[in-house]
Amino acid sequence: MKRVLFVAYGSGHINMVVPVAKALAAKGKAAPVVLALTTAAPVARAAGLDVRQFKDFATDADSAALAQGQQLMQGLGRPMVDLQETVAYLGLSMADLIACAGLQEAERAYRQFGRQAFLPVPTMLRILRQVAPDLVVCTNSPRAERAAVLAARQLGIPSICMVDLFALDEVKWIGAPDYADLVCVLNDSVREFLVAAGRAPEQVVVTGNPAFDALNGPEVQAQGQHMRLVQGWGGRRVILWPTQVEPTQHPFDGRPGDPTLPARALDSALEWVRVRTDTTLCLRARAGESPPVVPSDSRIVLTGQDWPLAPLLHATDLVLTLNSTVGLEGHMAGCRLVQVLGSVFDDAMPLARYGIADAAVPVDSIEQALDRWIDAPRRAMHEKTTATQKVLAMVDRFL
Repeated sequence: MKRVLFVAYGSGHINMVVPVAKALAAKGKAAPVVLALTTAAPVARAAGLDVRQFKDFATDADSAALAQGQQLMQGLGRPMVDLQETVAYLGLSMADLIACAGLQEAERAYRQFGRQAFLPVPTMLRILRQVAPDLVVCTNSPRAERAAVLAARQLGIPSICMVDLFALDEVKWIGAPDYADLVCVLNDSVREFLVAAGRAPEQVVVTGNPAFDALNGPEVQAQGQHMRLVQGWGGRRVILWPTQVEPTQHPFDGRPGDPTLPARALDSALEWVRVRTDTTLCLRARAGESPPVVPSDSRIVLTGQDWPLAPLLHATDLVLTLNSTVGLEGHMAGCRLVQVLGSVFDDAMPLARYGIADAAVPVDSIEQALDRWIDAPRRAMHEKTTATQKVLAMVDRFL
C-alpha cells in the first residue's frame, strides 16, 4: 500500500491534517503517517492515527545534538509536555542549523530568533528516507513543515501544502513556483494572491480549510436552530461579540496599540442594541477570561465557553469582531461579519480584502455598519463538498 506522510505542528495546523488523514485511511487507498510536531502529537494520537515524532528518528550518533537540545530546553522556561520529544526537536534542529550556518552564526540566529531560526532540512531528509512516503502533505508553518517540502523536492517526492488562512507572511516561500507541487487554499482571494506572487494558476486550488468542516455538519446546524428556539430568538436578529484584548504595542514590531479599543467597540454595540429592540447581543468571553461587565438587559446575553461555538454560530446572524478567528468561523458558518479596524493586528487579519468580512470599519462607524448588515440574510450555504473531500481529491492525484 502507498504511504502519505502528513507533517503538522499543533493548534489549528494539526486540525487541518487530522480529517484528511482519517478520510484517507478510511478509503484504504494509502496509509497515512503523521509526523506530529510539538503539541500536535496528542491530537493525532487521539484521532487514532499512526504518529511519528522527531525522537523516533534520533540515534546514538545524535548524542551531541541531544545534549545541545537538553541545554536549549532549559532556556525555554516552561514545563514541557514531552521532554524527550522537546530535546530531540530542539537538538536535531539546532544541529542542522549549525551544519548549515556554522556554530557562531547558528548561536547568534538562535539568540535573535529562537526556534524561528530553524529550518531542519537534513533531519527531514533523514525522516523521509526512513518513512519512504509516496506523497508529503503539510500545512504552511515555516520550520519543520517547510523543511519537509524542501526535502521532498530534493528526493523527488511530490508534496502538497495546505494553507490555513491568507499566507501573508508565508508567501515569501509558498509563492515560489517550485515550492510544493500543489497548494490548497481557503478561497479565491488567497488563490489570486499566490498566483500574483508567482505560482502557476494550475498549482493553486481552492479547497477551503478542513479544520472548518466541523462547523457545518447537519447535526451542528440543527443544534443552532434548537438554540435559537430555546433562547426565544426566533424573530430576533442575533449579534455575537467574541471578547478580545488589544496590547499596548505589537509583540513583534513594537507599533503602539490601543488597549481601550475593544471596550470602545463593545460600548458602540451596546448603545446600538439599546435602540434596536429586535436585536440580541451575545458576549462570548475567551477561555479563562471573565465576561465583561455590562448593563442588566434581557437583550444582552453572556455566552461563555460552556456554550459550544459551532451551534452558537448557527444561531447567530452577525459576528462583530476586531480580529478574532471566531469572525472567520462565523463567516464559514454563514454569518454576516463586521470587522472593527484600528487594531495592531489589522494587517494579519485583512478579512474584507479576502472576501470574508462584509464590512471593515473604524470604531466610530460600527453603528452604521450594523444598520447596513444586521437585516441582511445569512449567507447561503450551497457547498455540498467538504474541504476535506476536496483536499483528498488532490491527494488522489498523486497516488
